[in-house]
Amino acid sequence: PGGRHVEELPALLPWAAGSLCPAADLPGAGSPGTSRMSTAAQQKAAPSPRAPRTPNPAAGPPTPVAADLLRSARGWPPGVVQPQGREHTQEDPDSLLEVPVSFPLFLQHPFRRHLCFSATTRETQRAWKLALQGGIRLRGTVLQRSQAPAARAFLDAVRLHRQHQGHFGDDDVTLGSDAEVLTAVLMRELLPALRAQTLPSLRGAGRARAWAWTELLDAVHAVVLARVSAGLRAFQPEKDELLESLERTIRPDVDHTLQLRARVAGRLQAYVQGPLESCLRREVDAKLPRVTRTLLSTMEAVIKAVQTLLAQGMDRLCRHLRQNPSGPRLRMEVYSFGEMPWDPELMQTCYREAERSQGRLGQLGAPFGFLGMRSLVFGIQDLAQQLMADTVATFLQLADQCLTAALDCDQAAQQLEKVRGRVLKELPGFEGDVLAVGSQALTTEGIYEDVIRGVLLQRINRELRKALGASDISCTLAGCSESPGEKEEA
Repeated sequence: PGGRHVEELPALLPWAAGSLCPAADLPGAGSPGTSRMSTAAQQKAAPSPRAPRTPNPAAGPPTPVAADLLRSARGWPPGVVQPQGREHTQEDPDSLLEVPVSFPLFLQHPFRRHLCFSATTRETQRAWKLALQGGIRLRGTVLQRSQAPAARAFLDAVRLHRQHQGHFGDDDVTLGSDAEVLTAVLMRELLPALRAQTLPSLRGAGRARAWAWTELLDAVHAVVLARVSAGLRAFQPEKDELLESLERTIRPDVDHTLQLRARVAGRLQAYVQGPLESCLRREVDAKLPRVTRTLLSTMEAVIKAVQTLLAQGMDRLCRHLRQNPSGPRLRMEVYSFGEMPWDPELMQTCYREAERSQGRLGQLGAPFGFLGMRSLVFGIQDLAQQLMADTVATFLQLADQCLTAALDCDQAAQQLEKVRGRVLKELPGFEGDVLAVGSQALTTEGIYEDVIRGVLLQRINRELRKALGASDISCTLAGCSESPGEKEEA
């Protein structure tokens, strides 16, 4: 709203591990102020930039489920509509319910008090929902999207640390900045002891007890986040020195190190090949086609939505070029076309396809222990946005090369249509870009994991060939037969 970019909302984006959507999106939502909301559904939040309005007594009181959510609400950012009345305090959470909320939205975080906002109109509610959804997604996947070696090393370190703690599956703990990721890891490790030590001593019952636990959890999270952030800042000078020392140590011996790594990988592969193949035949082969079909059906739906949206934008450009080639409307259309990847309203049609697939993707959780549903959906949405951005840039660059002042309107439109066909023809080739694998640390443990991962990737690759009907997809053994330039896997 107001032309602000989604990444310019720092007061709310720390909820990157949470979820966002208006109450109207929840099952059973009815008229404002009287809707029923399911606690099992994901509750999300969005603020309104408008001033508070006079309460509408006819709207009726919130239902008990909505009341529970409102009771857990915390402070309000500037310019956001909030329930009016007497002062809201920790001792008097029921005062939040004095004024009915017309368009409630909720922002939920696993370790912080939930936020509740009220928009003045349904249009404002939707605008803030889309803006914050994009901001939360971009904030949540900032490390995954980064190509910096430091970001990849950080994620590898977190993964190895969690494996030492006994967590071998994927989940959403790596969403957010480095400080937020470390805080989430520490909070999960602290929770069992925190529950055992504090829950028996909490006074009250029911809602009062739950409120006290929420307050405590929020306070602990704030302390952990502050200390982690301070620790990362203090570590920066030492990290720079360590990197310089590491570079001086590794650079002269990099060839020898890679050769040694390849020899160790070969011995490990020979050692585990038999048991690993037996395990994969027993545990993986029967389930892999289902996983492949589920992921590819989701990707196909998202890419089809991108293709449709892109075709509509290119058609508008061709139409306006014929009708008004030199007018301000054409310039506006060109600008709007270039901004499509960052238009939350337009891209929502693509993002919604990924969200609709959550039910199918969620079925992978029980048989495979996969818990990273939000990370997977965010990753698909990131891919859709990046694919749209790359395709739009390609179209504009090719159009700039073929359009000259010597062409009339019809000739220019014909050239654009040729570019349109060329760009759309290439899009289906991206359906195989589902999985990406990075390299591991130069340790025996990392090489051992690479060997297992590489054998599994070969099976995934074969299944992808069957599903896509392609013969040109190649997948090397990660870290073993991979050449220095080959970093992307199928």
